[in-house]
Amino acid sequence: MLKKIFKYFFLFLGGSIALVMLIIAVSIAIIAYGHYFPDKYEYWNDLIAKDPKPMWTSEKEYREKLRAGYCWRDRKFYKPEELQQNAMVGFAGRLLGEVTAYGSDSTKLQGQTNYTGADCTRNKEHKACSVWFSTHGYTNAQWDKLLLAEKDPADSGFLAQYMNREVKQPDDLNGYIADSGNKGFSLISRDYDENGATIYGSDCCKVLSKKEAEPKIKNNKLISHNEIGLSVFPENHIPKDIRIEDFGVGNFYLEFRKTIPGLYQWDESKEKTYQSDFSRILLMNNCGDVLWQPYYIN
Repeated sequence: MLKKIFKYFFLFLGGSIALVMLIIAVSIAIIAYGHYFPDKYEYWNDLIAKDPKPMWTSEKEYREKLRAGYCWRDRKFYKPEELQQNAMVGFAGRLLGEVTAYGSDSTKLQGQTNYTGADCTRNKEHKACSVWFSTHGYTNAQWDKLLLAEKDPADSGFLAQYMNREVKQPDDLNGYIADSGNKGFSLISRDYDENGATIYGSDCCKVLSKKEAEPKIKNNKLISHNEIGLSVFPENHIPKDIRIEDFGVGNFYLEFRKTIPGLYQWDESKEKTYQSDFSRILLMNNCGDVLWQPYYIN
């Protein structure tokens, strides 16, 4: 009898170990799948999670107020201009996401992995792969004029004099803006190249109402990824067959335009300029959080 008990015990034990090993193997497979095939709704899900339904609120009331533009997290309706600082903090987070992608070799060049992390390390002394707050509140046009007067505007030494404080996390921007007395400011994003940089002047970005955004986006498709050139973020979408307003998205948008030292737009009918000739438009929720991707190009 005792032998039988031990026999069944070890059979049970062996089966349990096998089950545990199976669970571990499946978990590893899921993690690996998530690494190589990331959730294509990752950014959307992250955005929706930032304004959750309060516990004692009905689903009906929650959705109705979201459609009307209500921010549940802050318990208020915002005007576009009131969301400007929140949106800029979210935008700084997107820039930090870009430089993090450079450092972690998460970028792709024409579909192939682009190994940028080593460049970030090699060019660390030039502040590569970082985002900076500049107290020089020049507009994009003023930055353009300044860059055009330089022989080598992309030179890291030239730009360094305008990079006052590093933005290491999005909320740093709130403190920097408060410290500067709400004066105009610029953001400078350094990529993995020694002289690679992008400047966002004091007028780079504007929160648009739905009414203001609709004429700009009506003929444009959402860009879920970059098929040609460098893709920084993985392909991401908004779930199909949903009404985005039901989730508190689409009442506000953030339009931004950048200036790129060393890379100018050239057109025989126009003067030389380092300003981008098109803007990108990000979707936002009612609280001022931006959706990293997909986005519109205007």
